[in-house]
Amino acid sequence: QVIREGGLLEYFPVEDNRYELGGFDRLKEWLERARTGFSKEAQKFNLNPPKGILIVGVQGCGKSLAAKTIAREWRLPLLKLDAGRLFDKYIGESEKNFRTAISLAESMAPAVLWLDEIEKGMAPSGGIESDGGLSRHLFGSFLTWLQEKKDEVFVVATANDLSMLPPELLRKGRFDEIFIVDLPNAQERESIFKIHLELRNQDGRSLDLSRLVKATDGFSGAEIEQAVSYT
Repeated sequence: QVIREGGLLEYFPVEDNRYELGGFDRLKEWLERARTGFSKEAQKFNLNPPKGILIVGVQGCGKSLAAKTIAREWRLPLLKLDAGRLFDKYIGESEKNFRTAISLAESMAPAVLWLDEIEKGMAPSGGIESDGGLSRHLFGSFLTWLQEKKDEVFVVATANDLSMLPPELLRKGRFDEIFIVDLPNAQERESIFKIHLELRNQDGRSLDLSRLVKATDGFSGAEIEQAVSYT
């Protein structure tokens, strides 16, 4: 309730998260290993929990869905931080909003914090100084928190354009891993078809999936979803 009233974060309860992800095999393998960082065994050896990942790639290929799926697989609440909600016309209020949002996320730990299209919030199209340096200040605050955080808040940042991200964000020690997402291959397209057909109570065995997979060469996951939902 406090999160909803604050208006800075969007809250996705664990029980309402039923998202599934087709493909992303390497990401799934890494997540299976990384989840042990939240275990009691890891705490016993004073091991730090995983910090987070950056997912970069083509629009409509499941980056946002990956964030939702991670929270579902790990049975953790998902918090979405939209950088646009942080900005305020009064001096100092944007930084205050950021600290408030981070404090709320830490109070929910363990949790997954999703930063969608991080390049738009950290590097505006008019240049990093086009807003009087405000984005730079927020970016610096975010880097400091990401580097030093101890609470079990797993960050999932997504971006469409890697070239717009400041190099400081990409160096080792910020994120645990960076994953590049491309258009789905044939096997992944078949998996995506099966997921969306099942969601609509359709039996994929009654369809010629191999023909559909071949016909959708070059489609993104979002385009396949639309093809199923409007068929």
